[in-house]
Amino acid sequence: MAKSSLLLLIMITLFIILQAVFASHSFSYPLSVKNRRIVEENTGKRVKLRCANWPAHLSVMLAEGLNKQTLSNIVTNISSFGLNCVRLTWATFMFTRHSNQTILQTLDALKLEETKLGIMKYNNDFLNMTHPQAYAFVVNQLFSANIMVVADNHVSKAKWCCNYNDSNGFFGDSHFDPDEWVQGHILAAQLFKNLPNVVAVSLRNEIHGPNQNAADWFRYMRQAALAIHQENPNLLMIFSGFDFASDLRFLKETPLNVEPKNKVVFETHHYPYWNPTWDHEPINTMCAAVKSDLEKKDGFILSDDHYDSPLYFGEFGMDFTARIPSDETWLTCMLTFLAERDIDWCWWGLHGSYYFREGIVDHDEGCGLFNFYWNGSNYPQFPQRFQLLINTLQDPSSKAPYSHILYHPQSGLCVKADQNYNRIELGDCKKASGWNQEGDKIKLNGDHCLKSLGKEGDPAVLSSDCSSSDLSIS
Repeated sequence: MAKSSLLLLIMITLFIILQAVFASHSFSYPLSVKNRRIVEENTGKRVKLRCANWPAHLSVMLAEGLNKQTLSNIVTNISSFGLNCVRLTWATFMFTRHSNQTILQTLDALKLEETKLGIMKYNNDFLNMTHPQAYAFVVNQLFSANIMVVADNHVSKAKWCCNYNDSNGFFGDSHFDPDEWVQGHILAAQLFKNLPNVVAVSLRNEIHGPNQNAADWFRYMRQAALAIHQENPNLLMIFSGFDFASDLRFLKETPLNVEPKNKVVFETHHYPYWNPTWDHEPINTMCAAVKSDLEKKDGFILSDDHYDSPLYFGEFGMDFTARIPSDETWLTCMLTFLAERDIDWCWWGLHGSYYFREGIVDHDEGCGLFNFYWNGSNYPQFPQRFQLLINTLQDPSSKAPYSHILYHPQSGLCVKADQNYNRIELGDCKKASGWNQEGDKIKLNGDHCLKSLGKEGDPAVLSSDCSSSDLSIS
């Protein structure tokens, strides 16, 4: 366990006792929404989505990585990351224009001979499947591992997303015909009827481009939602806003009003490079800026009287291979925001490579949890850094008493006192000490207080003198 030089601490209120927080169970489908949480429709138990993005929307229209490892190995390793869900992307044209085309035909048309040989070696059965059949096969393999799927309509034309003027960004763009888009959703919803672990459909990834406007957004989102629900009433429907899914403020003036409300979820995305002014700022300054940005553009959904819907982080991620210090600080801020509110989330991405991206065969992905070869982790710190987010911290259906922990997001660990109350340590959050805040004092459940010895970044200590405290808890 590490001694604590605590740059940033947050106090988190838990609605269930610590030993129970880290329990898991098989899920009962379908899912629904209650009190801004996703729950099992039949039991009311909370289900926290902890996901990673698995692209299947690029030009091959097949879940990435099947040229590197067997599908069963990939799915087994998804569970080992502690995830219970993937956001499996798809392109509208996969259903409306290429539904009878086989994976082999697509690979040959793209002249991806090495990719074809890799798939032949590891997952030969896929080559003669049509694209919808291959998508369903992947979903069924995930079902066998008790992994849920958010089926994300990422693009219309199968390609990398996104560039501002890529003609794929908003209703009426040359590759985004609204009628064809709705038809694609109907065909997808029909497929998902027989795939119970497809618990949600994200109506459109990262709306963008010069034609964005609220009137068309409401018109077509409502139209698609009605069609999806009529075809498959079990599905949650996830809605994202403008500017690459970063801004839902237009919903403050006009509520969405889609029925049934217990199937509506809102989505936001966030990346460190979206605001370069955050670079090199002190951690508390940067985290305050990130929090303000999120609260202003999307976080209001969690407190606005018009909505009883959850907010789901459908994408957030950083390049693990670049080792940019400000990105690490941004991740600390994001973990803080998500842990405080216990928000459902989805990391970008799962994958370590692409079959073909932006003209490059075997393009790598630095943000991926898998390495380039899909046989190990690209970020070995993930289990520790994300240990708190992987667990359910707040459950409104629980009758257990409240508890508080102190979370250190730079490490992913939590604060505990040693057995003699001589010092504090960072360790596994399952064994975190319980704390309370009384005015400006952070008190251990007992008689000791947490105090600072000096300026920010200096060690914090336990003291039996609780007459004052100068320790700032975020």
